[in-house]
Amino acid sequence: MADRKNKAFRFLVSREFIDIAADAIAMQTKKTCRFSTFRSAVETCCACMNAGQFDGDDFDAFIRTTQLEGDVRVYLNMHASWGQHYEALKARLSAIANIRVFDRTMIAYLLHIAVKNDLY
Repeated sequence: MADRKNKAFRFLVSREFIDIAADAIAMQTKKTCRFSTFRSAVETCCACMNAGQFDGDDFDAFIRTTQLEGDVRVYLNMHASWGQHYEALKARLSAIANIRVFDRTMIAYLLHIAVKNDLY
């Protein structure tokens, strides 16, 4: 039953990460006419995302030009019901990029792609 547990993230992020998250939350809020949260934005983009939307060149440009590590502490609890899909997306992106993708980077990139492709 260990695979059905919720997963908790805690990491330090930059203002640029906060801007990406704020854009995603704002877009989801406007589309649904209901106030959204960080967790809801991440959960929604995981649900509507498929690995075919990942582009290695776009990801490379994203990680080269976007500062993600900073001094703002962020917490995210991931429910087990969507955690497996998230892990599958992360594994696929790691395979496409040929590097290990960390959670902070994955979450920022998912939110970035969701806003860029209007997935909310």
